[in-house]
Amino acid sequence: MDLRNMVLQAPIGICLLDAPSLEIEIVNDKFIEVAGKTYEEIAGKYYWDTFAEARQYYEEALNKVAEEGIAFFADEVELMLIRHGKEENIFVTFVYAPLRNADGKVNKIAVWVLENTKQVLARREIEKVTDKLNIVISASDLATWELNVKTGEVKYSDKYLAILGYEKEVKLTHQQILKHLHPDDLPRREQAFKDAFVTGSLHYEARIIWSDGSVRWIEGRGRVFYDEGGNPSYMIGTVRDITDEKDFTTRMERLVEERTKDLMLSSESLQKSEHRYHLMVEEVQDYAILYLNREGIVENWNTGAEKIKGYKAEEIIGRSFFNFYTAEDRQNNLPQSLLRKAEETGRAGQEGWRVRKDGSRFWASVVITAVHDEKGNVIGFSKVTHDLTDKKRTADALKKNASELEQKNAELEKMNKELQSFAYVSSHDLQEPLRKIQTFASRILEKEYDKLSEHGKELFDRMQGSAKRMQALINDLLAYSRTHNTDRKLEDTDLKDLIGQVIQELKEELEQRKASVEMHESCRVSIIPFQFYQLFYNLISNSLKFSRPGHAPHITITSQIIEGSKLGNSLLSVQTKYCHINISDNGIGFDPQYSDKIFELFQRLHGKMEYPGTGIGLAIVKKIVENHDGIISANAERDKGASFDIYIPVS
Repeated sequence: MDLRNMVLQAPIGICLLDAPSLEIEIVNDKFIEVAGKTYEEIAGKYYWDTFAEARQYYEEALNKVAEEGIAFFADEVELMLIRHGKEENIFVTFVYAPLRNADGKVNKIAVWVLENTKQVLARREIEKVTDKLNIVISASDLATWELNVKTGEVKYSDKYLAILGYEKEVKLTHQQILKHLHPDDLPRREQAFKDAFVTGSLHYEARIIWSDGSVRWIEGRGRVFYDEGGNPSYMIGTVRDITDEKDFTTRMERLVEERTKDLMLSSESLQKSEHRYHLMVEEVQDYAILYLNREGIVENWNTGAEKIKGYKAEEIIGRSFFNFYTAEDRQNNLPQSLLRKAEETGRAGQEGWRVRKDGSRFWASVVITAVHDEKGNVIGFSKVTHDLTDKKRTADALKKNASELEQKNAELEKMNKELQSFAYVSSHDLQEPLRKIQTFASRILEKEYDKLSEHGKELFDRMQGSAKRMQALINDLLAYSRTHNTDRKLEDTDLKDLIGQVIQELKEELEQRKASVEMHESCRVSIIPFQFYQLFYNLISNSLKFSRPGHAPHITITSQIIEGSKLGNSLLSVQTKYCHINISDNGIGFDPQYSDKIFELFQRLHGKMEYPGTGIGLAIVKKIVENHDGIISANAERDKGASFDIYIPVS
């Protein structure tokens, strides 16, 4: 594809300027769209005549590109442009990139531009929503926290410190926070986190101990977010002080128990207890407190119940408490289940939607406690309901905001993929001028070699070496970009055949180094053949490249199907079978501390003059393994060789 077609078909706006005249020679539709002008207003015109509004800000940068050949990059800058005859403020990311002729002089300037007005404005809108949400949270009794599961780093709001009993701002680690938990409640909290890593949701209640020795109750809720491998990555959540609720519930349960015992003593004591109980309950307006018989019929009703549920006592006493539940919950027998649990365990708690007399819904926290006679028989139930609708709405708003953030992240990922695609096309076209450089250099050395000084010959040798390294880098980058292909066409393949093809390809180098490749067991597996060919090629080439001086390279390759439970690797599923591939050699090895670093893009452990390469080969290998939902690890010692273990799941 020539340069003109590349510009015209690019997915982002591009125009090509002549240097130094700054006349616009080529412009594509995307650029015209961003500029908000017609083709006739741009093509062939002096650049600053077309974009006079931006001249005072970026003329110096463009001149520097033309004069010094140094690219200029601006990210998400705000510009006022005349588009379609009107002034508009837009946000753009653009690059002034120099293009050189065969003599190395800047003769063209490529202007790449991407409008991101919608993204910037959307992000600002999200920030506004987040600020409003923070105001709501600050006004409530909720404290917020974030936990990095992998590093243990924790972030929290000022309210969080207040709940832990701190009057001024301090910096606490995750372990320092855990020290505030009551020792008896630590197992409950740990189990809640284990369950959350499986279900994605966290909920627990526990006691905390302040520095002055006082004990408080807290309720923790949160959500787990996972990395690409499905492992817990970080958590966000809330904490609130429920000491008053706990104290109230405990007092109420104790009072109910005391009154129930009094009822059994005598008729006179019963009347007195009932009278005190009714007086106490009637005074409570923030909680609905009622008494149910064994069948769930309402027999007692307080002012708080009338306020929350909307029924007067005479309208509901004698009717079933099923009336407070939604049709769905009644159909699923939730009321009966709660009574049965309270009868069996003594207590049943639940949160969910309930229905008022007028049909409206509210979010309720309910505790049902079994009432026993002196013989231990259940004679009824006390039921305490707290209206948590406002807190429920706050929690829902947090979830909605998280969902919106996920959507924005998805949009950003889409944009990144488009930019990657453009980089892939661009890297193809970079090879054409590079080949010309290599060809012209070769011709000069062939025909003009005797006319060059020794220093000139040395410079030409260095130039050719640099061109070869750049060619290798471009080829490796192209190979790496191909491993991002989401079109996974798996084929049932015998790994022995692929390895044989690679050995044949490297036959000359193997013979030159007197190297040997030893293959043992081999298995068939569903893979993308050309990617695994690249994988074996890179690993065997590495073994040859990093062989020990004076030692003939010896490479051993094995592959076999093994149950995950027998591999002893915590990252693997014990219920899955894996094709385990091992490739080891007797080369120079490396320090074990770099076992993970070697798979990173452009990472090199040796000088490029001592051991040539681009630092991309093992990154390509790792990407290919990840494309097959597998994992790879490396083990080595200095001067004792290296070993690579690959695990690919099989059906």
